[in-house]
Amino acid sequence: MSLHASDVLVSGAGFAGLATAFWLDRLGYRVTVAEIAPGLRHGGTPVDIEGEALAVTARMGLLDAVRDKALPPRRVEFLGADGGTLGLMPAQSDIRDEKHEIHRDDLLDILFAAVDGRVRTLFGRTIIALEETDQGVTATFDNGHRHEFALVFGCDGNRSNTRRLTFGENDVSLFMGGYFAIKVVPTVKFLPANVTQILSVAGRAVLLNGYSDRTDIGAVFRAPHPLEHDHRDRAWQRRVLQERFAGLGWQVPALLRELVADDSFYFDSINQIRMPAWSRGRVALVGDAGYCVSPVAGFGGSMALIGAAHLGEALAAHPGDHAAAFAAYEQGLRPLVTRVQDKAVARGMSFMFPATDIELERRNMAISDGSFDL
Repeated sequence: MSLHASDVLVSGAGFAGLATAFWLDRLGYRVTVAEIAPGLRHGGTPVDIEGEALAVTARMGLLDAVRDKALPPRRVEFLGADGGTLGLMPAQSDIRDEKHEIHRDDLLDILFAAVDGRVRTLFGRTIIALEETDQGVTATFDNGHRHEFALVFGCDGNRSNTRRLTFGENDVSLFMGGYFAIKVVPTVKFLPANVTQILSVAGRAVLLNGYSDRTDIGAVFRAPHPLEHDHRDRAWQRRVLQERFAGLGWQVPALLRELVADDSFYFDSINQIRMPAWSRGRVALVGDAGYCVSPVAGFGGSMALIGAAHLGEALAAHPGDHAAAFAAYEQGLRPLVTRVQDKAVARGMSFMFPATDIELERRNMAISDGSFDL
């Protein structure tokens, strides 16, 4: 396909990809979205829309849709090894700053509806090569087809293929000292709706989020160094989870059986992506692909929306000059990314998932005196 000056490629149809496609379409680009999955990647845990992301969804005309799908506030209960309650944070429905928790599937559907019919979507396609020329970027897809694009945007997550093709195999992942597994199950038997329970012992934690029709089951264990393994090896993941959580009481044995009963659970290291630059030539990264803030930060969904909006603003401010636009995008967004990432490193792991008895005691004292803040 010959190059048209407004043809752009977005890799990934998650939050970052769909939001980026939205703003590119608004700016008059002819947008193609390539997604390796055969359809939208439904499943996964809810996300919080807060801070600047609320203003972004308002500018997109989507805030009312987000509010309509917002989940009720939840009470958070902190449990000891025997399941006894150490402390709790009551559900807060009258907080001063607006914040909405929304099921991941609902937000994905809202974003897709906003671009469906306006952008070209290629499901079941992945990029295997990117070659930059003087005028654009040649993208080769896994079916052998080659297309020319003026710009390419990598919005394909923590393990970004676009990042690898553009920046090489450089290790830009900051390991934060732990691993997590999560699964959404269609049962409400483990806890009431609108309640979160976090059972913690030194080095291990089990999390439950209860909703009216489903439950999130999460398991986190600390590790001082990355563990050697293939991230696609389900047998290894099951084995390490069973070994790490052996001996815990309460509902943990039943929860663990539910978690690893099939291959639908998600397992990964707790990490951040920290890059010295988010663009190279005509390729730029958005969201987790360029600056994953980690699950501990609880801000990934919002950051994807904010990042896409900043990119759109930068392109609008520098029409026809992608280099200036990418520089402005990074300059405007990096301070927020750095603040969120640094907070997660300094406080997130030790407070949310204490590694030692000392950290656990300090966390429990913060719960008791009311100074603990999620």
